[in-house]
Amino acid sequence: MKKKIKYKDIAVIGLGTFGYELAVQLAAQGHNVLAIDKDMEKVNHIKNLVYEAVQADITDIDVLKKLEIQKFDEIIFGMSSALESIILSITLMKKLNVHHIIGKANTLIQKEVLLKIGADEVILPEIATARRLAERISNPNIMEKLEIDSGQFLIEVKVPEKFHNKDLKELELRKKYGINIIMKKNNDKMEIISDPSTKLLHGDIILVVGAEEIVNKIFNN
Repeated sequence: MKKKIKYKDIAVIGLGTFGYELAVQLAAQGHNVLAIDKDMEKVNHIKNLVYEAVQADITDIDVLKKLEIQKFDEIIFGMSSALESIILSITLMKKLNVHHIIGKANTLIQKEVLLKIGADEVILPEIATARRLAERISNPNIMEKLEIDSGQFLIEVKVPEKFHNKDLKELELRKKYGINIIMKKNNDKMEIISDPSTKLLHGDIILVVGAEEIVNKIFNN
């Protein structure tokens, strides 16, 4: 049975490149997005793509109360400049008992500051992007990964040439390396692999569960 998505009420503050794209993508996925910026031009640019868009000063507690900011499931700062304003806004939001604040930072120091004043989570998109690019260049067969337990990852990989036309029983990946191939993409749909005689072809997209460093080593060498 397909898991039902729980749609959320989300406020995105700051409509620069990152904030704008985030707000639009969240709205496209069905969430009720309130987009906020001090620049009316940016507000007008996004208003037809989200649930609501407003021009507002998020350093004014009366404005935050009027927006009923505490009722949102997520408050996400799409900006990292104007640090003083962000700090003041987060401080006010904590007084209003908001549910969950996600900040955006450009540096590790900025991240620490935002966490100390009350942000529940702080992302470093530029650093994360740089790391993903470095990893993609170093491990070209690794496409996506998700940590599912301490040290265990669900990783989407391309089948390397060395595994071409070999079946799971022959490869013995679980026995040799403690990793499991659980799914295979077929016509853009993922299918569970239950038959050990299933053959892998060079370029196939599969889902693997195991330790990240082992998966990287096995599928990129």
